[in-house]
Amino acid sequence: MNKRKSLKELNLLDKFLFDEAMDDPENVKTMLDIILSQNTNLKQSPQTEKEQRTSTDNRQIRLDVYAIDEDDVIYEVEAQKENTHNLPKRSRLYQGIIDSKLLPPGGIPRTDRTFEIYGTQYR
Repeated sequence: MNKRKSLKELNLLDKFLFDEAMDDPENVKTMLDIILSQNTNLKQSPQTEKEQRTSTDNRQIRLDVYAIDEDDVIYEVEAQKENTHNLPKRSRLYQGIIDSKLLPPGGIPRTDRTFEIYGTQYR
């Protein structure tokens, strides 16, 4: 059983604190501005714990933070505290599902308009 941590013991990679912080659109904007060294203007409030599915039968994913800016650039932010040794495969799966939602019929998705950002405390 996990010992309950006090708020002082948490950092931004702890799920509770990350989710609470990212529920505030201004925090998401500030984080993106710092990480990307640019001014990000979000089109709408970011969504936390957003589910993406390709069909009722296929695997779903749950994105920690999903945001879109005024230029229709998509930002997907994940906090990964533990090294589960699956980050490359998980990243590829997430990117594929996000891109499939952007795919116009008979066309090619604009993958240059999507950023996946992973916050980790390991190498």
